Amino acid sequence: MNSNRITTDTWSNAASEQLYTNRWPNEPAVAAQADNGVQCGGCSFFAPFNADWGLCCHADSRHHLETVFEHFSCPAMVNEHWGPHSFTTDTEFQCRCGGQSSEYWDNLVKILAETEKRGNTDS
Repeated sequence: MNSNRITTDTWSNAASEQLYTNRWPNEPAVAAQADNGVQCGGCSFFAPFNADWGLCCHADSRHHLETVFEHFSCPAMVNEHWGPHSFTTDTEFQCRCGGQSSEYWDNLVKILAETEKRGNTDS
């Protein structure tokens, strides 16, 4: 049972910790998804507290309002990658950065602009 106390450095629900420790024994699909990197740290509804722990904010998740490990996973996981999170299931409103930093995208825009300039002078 969730203790419903603000916990920022470990599990708030011992049953969830056991699921993770035992690799979701009755849910092979969840274990496979976690093994493939589809984990809470990349969920649209994960609010990080620090480098490892965060709050599940997904109302449809059985772990709603629990402190969970970033490498945990669940069937309600909404993969938005390991970057900013929008707290929505609507992909129209989700971040499209794929977890890449703003420096990555700024550099890509610069490269595209330079390529476009070269393309205009080659005509």
